[in-house]
Amino acid sequence: MKQFVKMAIILVSTVGSHLASAKSPGYLGAMSLCHQGEVEYFSCELQDSSNIASVCAADNISPDHGYVQYRFGTHSKIEYKFPRELTPPRGRISIVDVSRLPDGLGSHMKFTSGRYTYVVSNALVPGEIYVAKDGKIVFNKVCKGSMYMLFDSAARHGLEYGVEDSVDELDLYGK
Repeated sequence: MKQFVKMAIILVSTVGSHLASAKSPGYLGAMSLCHQGEVEYFSCELQDSSNIASVCAADNISPDHGYVQYRFGTHSKIEYKFPRELTPPRGRISIVDVSRLPDGLGSHMKFTSGRYTYVVSNALVPGEIYVAKDGKIVFNKVCKGSMYMLFDSAARHGLEYGVEDSVDELDLYGK
């Protein structure tokens, strides 16, 4: 019996170590591209994909302080970051309320890079990521799950408020 218990402890220890090493080191969780020490404003794994979209921040107490960065990809390969450098978000990433509900249901975090506008939306349950090029949708994916994904409340202090425009009306799923 003593040997059986000893073997069970070794087995559990080995399996636990293997599972711990399966998670990429330094990330907040399996569904996040944010690192330890950052605040996750939004993260989701996209349906029909292994890609994750995350908006990560650190020391972002105002639009002129800290940084906010959008990341897209997997733990093993981040395919896209905006902005490339960790800089304050003023003039780069904004938040737009697209609903009049007091709890913030219906907001977009968005940014423009060249001819592309990227929208991280929680106006659709559970959330979606879409990209428009010259005002036309070129990428639109819904997040996995069924829970509403509220933007972290710190985003409302750390990002400047943008203006709703035609890109905010382009999502294909919520309308």
